[in-house]
Amino acid sequence: MTAKEKLLLEAPAWSEHDAEVALRAVEREHGIEARPGDIVDDWGNLSAMGRASTARAMRRLGDDEAAAGHDPW
Repeated sequence: MTAKEKLLLEAPAWSEHDAEVALRAVEREHGIEARPGDIVDDWGNLSAMGRASTARAMRRLGDDEAAAGHDPW
């Protein structure tokens, strides 16, 4: 079951367009952007999620290194 299908079950009054808009808003909130060639399946946009999680991990690593007094790279 896709995220859109789950959302439509939870909000039956919404149209498919409403669900799509809501999902795109969540993706933007989490820094997940679709790009040509991305892998999209029932779990969502795996390519974009990978980019977003990598970016978050690198930000955390940079913050940890700065807190430890290391120069930025």
